[in-house]
Amino acid sequence: MAMEESRATWDKRFKARHYSYRDFHAAATGMVPTPYVFGSNARLVSKWNWPAVGDYTGARPCYAREVKVLCTEDCYVIIVSLNPVYLKLLNQSYTAQQIADGLTPHGEPVPATITEIPQFMPADEQITWYPTYGVSIVFYQATAAGAIYVWCEGNVEGGE
Repeated sequence: MAMEESRATWDKRFKARHYSYRDFHAAATGMVPTPYVFGSNARLVSKWNWPAVGDYTGARPCYAREVKVLCTEDCYVIIVSLNPVYLKLLNQSYTAQQIADGLTPHGEPVPATITEIPQFMPADEQITWYPTYGVSIVFYQATAAGAIYVWCEGNVEGGE
């Protein structure tokens, strides 16, 4: 029996919509941008619902891979993700301080996160994002205060 190519295996895992961990957040939107770290509510129930480094032996961080948002009034949403270049440098044994000081092959500081531009969400519309390493969401009202509902699902990178 022939094994499939490693690229095919990676593509199936990366593009699959099967997630081990789920989280939900509901809040009011206001004028002030409000952040929510993915997995926070799930972790209130149990650390096993959205693992982080240090939770148990061999624990790896969980990242949101699918984020569905619904707002009752117009609002803006910003997705914050871990920078893949930063993660690659950490895996190459550079320290966070070396990366922040630009002491890597890039020759300049590499930010730990990527913050997307604010995305307008019309009232009562549902939008889904698929970040690679989603860590948080920031939201604020566009016109009037309303409610925002955030469903996210994620996996532990390298652990599935």
